Amino acid sequence: MSADDATRPLRARTRGPYKRSAETRASILAAATDVFTELGYRAGSMREIARRCGVDQSTVLHHFPDKSALLLELMTDRDRQADAVLAAQHADAPEQIPQAALALARHNAGTPGIIELYTLLAAESVTPDHPLGEFFRARIARVRGAFEDWFTRMADAGLLRDGVDPAFAAASFLALWEGAQLHWLIDPDGVDVVALLEDHLRLLLHEDVLPST
Repeated sequence: MSADDATRPLRARTRGPYKRSAETRASILAAATDVFTELGYRAGSMREIARRCGVDQSTVLHHFPDKSALLLELMTDRDRQADAVLAAQHADAPEQIPQAALALARHNAGTPGIIELYTLLAAESVTPDHPLGEFFRARIARVRGAFEDWFTRMADAGLLRDGVDPAFAAASFLALWEGAQLHWLIDPDGVDVVALLEDHLRLLLHEDVLPST
């Protein structure tokens, strides 16, 4: 090591390896999305993911020890991105919740690959011994609970139509969203997920909550 290298700050000397590691990890996640979307969980292999990344399988295993860990990271990262979209829309304010939900639906429409993978894995997770079975059971309960909290807060703020039950609103909104995304993946030109969700919200909310389009 030269004298200059020795006096260079540690962060400057390690930034390169850390950056390369992050880029490799991102490349693995992108390839895994494609592989699992095309082949499903059981047929998709770590070897194929490594081949598409142009790295050794050992490199993939260094970042993710097995397929279960890789799948879990893909789905967890998807939820982190969703949380970031909602936070940017200030979904903590009741009057902002409808627009925040629609903003997330628009975001999903721009990431068809990960939505296709999510839909495929969610369907596969009902099979025995699927590695993400518990993840999806917990996630559905958590998201439904979050939606019920949304609609309860909107009800408390006087935004829901009379007689609309927050629990029903949450369950129906989530079911429509998940189902509409599946139909959109099958027939992208025939299904507009955002428009369907907006129309459903108009049935649940008072007329002046959502601006006219």
